[in-house]
Amino acid sequence: MKAAAWWLTAALAAVPVTGCAASGHDFDAVVSAVETRYPAHVERVPMMGLISFCAHVVTGGGVKGMQVAEFENFRNAPDPAELDRLVSETLGSEWQRFVTTRDHDGNVSLIFSQPDGQAMRLLIADYEHGELDLVRVEVNGKRMQRWIQNPQGSAREHDYGRNAVPD
Repeated sequence: MKAAAWWLTAALAAVPVTGCAASGHDFDAVVSAVETRYPAHVERVPMMGLISFCAHVVTGGGVKGMQVAEFENFRNAPDPAELDRLVSETLGSEWQRFVTTRDHDGNVSLIFSQPDGQAMRLLIADYEHGELDLVRVEVNGKRMQRWIQNPQGSAREHDYGRNAVPD
């Protein structure tokens, strides 16, 4: 009986971990595609699981499942259109373009979104001055909608758990 209880506890503890890992497959695919296409090696942010958990707690569940990867010292700046195409094709049709910005210096920022029930997944690719940062985050859909409609009011409305307005 004691062994069965231990296995049940272990199985229940593994469910959230495997769910997060499966939902991050798209992020890993983009990281792999960038490593394959460009002469750059990814540097993962250490202790990202702990950082993601802290973000979830501090925002009262507004942010969860955060992943970050950094590519430093790109030898040749990627063509913004090529980087855009690479990320878009790797993510697939489930992801929609949300924001694209390019400047005359070759810097580019891409944001893709994927609705997921009451949440919104975002993948951000930001290339600037020889460095590419990839960020994947899942946010509470209602909070994101309020922020898009009124960024300053949304920040005042939700004070990170102290006197938050319920969703």
